[in-house]
Amino acid sequence: MSKRVFGAALALFCALLMSLAVQPPVQAARTGITPTPTPAARVYLPLTLKPPPPYICPTSSANSYASGEARQYDGDDPVRPAVAHADKNLALRGIVSNADAGLRRELVNYGTDDPTQPPQFATLFDPYRVPPLNGFYRVHDWNWAKPPAPGSRGDPLTTWPATALGLQVTPGEVLHVPISAYDIGQGYEVIVLYADERRVALRYAREDSAGAQGYTVHADGLCTDPNLLALYTQLDAPDGPRYAYRPPDQRPYAYPLPVLPAGKPIGVARGWEVVVAIVDTGSFMDPRSCNEWWQIRPGYTGACPPHEYATAMSH
Repeated sequence: MSKRVFGAALALFCALLMSLAVQPPVQAARTGITPTPTPAARVYLPLTLKPPPPYICPTSSANSYASGEARQYDGDDPVRPAVAHADKNLALRGIVSNADAGLRRELVNYGTDDPTQPPQFATLFDPYRVPPLNGFYRVHDWNWAKPPAPGSRGDPLTTWPATALGLQVTPGEVLHVPISAYDIGQGYEVIVLYADERRVALRYAREDSAGAQGYTVHADGLCTDPNLLALYTQLDAPDGPRYAYRPPDQRPYAYPLPVLPAGKPIGVARGWEVVVAIVDTGSFMDPRSCNEWWQIRPGYTGACPPHEYATAMSH
């Protein structure tokens, strides 16, 4: 090959290379769009919030508690253990939510027929307050059996639209004996009818019974104060004087149970709700009643409208 031919071939080859270098991609030439690289596949996971750890109940307490006189009242022979007594241990009866769309989910007005101030739920707290009302429940009726057998759970009570009330609380906040204008003497307000790790029944009289005249307040959802629970357990011993039956002609018969003044701590909130119920001489009442159990209601802006039954009767 002559130098002239070789040089011509080399020039043609270089020109071809340069033309390829400046040509756009085929797709761009056809569409006018410069292709972009395919992005790498990504996986998006939903945001999950870790729930707060459960509140751990205290195992010790700086509170001290005293015992005082309680009087036998019920006619159970043999005496029914408090843990198996549906008027003392609210867990036996249980509660069910009232989902009725017509239920007033607020305090309501039943009036009041007690000239003496009954227990006030706002004073469970320090400072006193009307917390958000979270739950509206009905307590079950009870089918009593021959003692010492407990009996069996019945249908939910319908005497009132609500017979237990869920109050919003903060885990760990201290709960107290609700104040009233009643006292049982010696500076005390209540005896403890029943206590376990999460509930307490407070009796605003000396009779060891929720069926005797007077009020009983149930509070459920507590970490019961360890010292209070220890004293109650000691005085509730199965072979102790509480369970020695005495016939009516051998009464009054008294024995010790824990006694507490108004405002005394009974424990702390176990979770975000504490359930309260109130009994008047054996009957579960509506705990929404603003002129009975909420006479003290600082900061409450509700109107306390007539209760559902009164409204229905007026139409």
